[in-house]
Amino acid sequence: METSAILRVAQLTTRFHTPGKVITAVDSVSLEVKPGQIVALVGESGSGKSVTAMSVLGLVDPPGVVEQGEIWLGGVNLRECTPRRLRALRGSQMGVIFQDPMNALNPVLTIGAQMIETIRLHQRVSRAEAKELARAQLTRVGLRDPDTLMTQYAFQISGGMCQRVMIALALVSRPRLLIADEPTTALDVRVQAGILKELDRIRVEEDIGILLITHDWGVVAELADEVYVMKSGQIVEYGNVFDIFENPRHPYTRELINSR
Repeated sequence: METSAILRVAQLTTRFHTPGKVITAVDSVSLEVKPGQIVALVGESGSGKSVTAMSVLGLVDPPGVVEQGEIWLGGVNLRECTPRRLRALRGSQMGVIFQDPMNALNPVLTIGAQMIETIRLHQRVSRAEAKELARAQLTRVGLRDPDTLMTQYAFQISGGMCQRVMIALALVSRPRLLIADEPTTALDVRVQAGILKELDRIRVEEDIGILLITHDWGVVAELADEVYVMKSGQIVEYGNVFDIFENPRHPYTRELINSR
């Protein structure tokens, strides 16, 4: 397994310039994700976790601006990439799982159409080849009867199935980095367990790095190798998951753990 970081973020600052006020959502954040590793970014709602993820992906919309810092995907400086290059990297090198899969999936396209479109956007394959790749990827994430599933729309399947479809879409081009933003939100406990097991399998078998955005310490305990604790846009504590749980140093980390 590689030891060099797939993702390296250094002194990242993102601000929102609203009328009469500038809001610093991400304040000098630094973090790393290595291959085969799950790194959790933990904090309350509004702490800046999702804005950090969107900053890495190049998806911060105005009035938000990434004002300073470095974002490296392997040897590629993402802050120097053109929008077209970033779009290409998001499909081929970076995958993302959003927290609301039902709304993240296109409601007017079948699952198969979305899978095939994504594959053909990033790989030079025929439609028939893309269909086979889509079928294989859906099966790989534990979805049975992919042929039927590919004819269905997001509203016709369960939340857990939608989330697995999102995982399949994120992984279909074999990215090196997966960003999972609250991937088990609004799912029942049994479905959550299946999604967490799937993420763990993926990082082992695919040897990809996963940046896991969450406020759920149960998810952190089950999956994470390293943990960054975020408060008001800043990283207030970092360590391996065992140290964070056994000996949290920052009062905010202790409060979060005790509030479970």
